[in-house]
Amino acid sequence: MQTTSMSQRENVERTAVVGLVLAAKRTDAGADVSALEREIDERVYRLYGLTREEVKLVEESAQR
Repeated sequence: MQTTSMSQRENVERTAVVGLVLAAKRTDAGADVSALEREIDERVYRLYGLTREEVKLVEESAQR
C-alpha cells in the first residue's frame, strides 16, 4: 500500500506532466506530446494497479 506522501508526490508529478502537455499545446497546437501522453497513461495505470493484461485491454479498446 502506498503511503500518503508517496501518493501525494505521485499526484504532484502527474499534475506536472499534464501541465507540460497543456503548455506545449498552448504554444503550438500541433506539438507532438505523445511521449508525455504515454507517461500520463502509464501513471494512471499504476494509480489503478492495472495488470499488464488489463493495460493491454485498455489500449486495444482505445485504438478502436
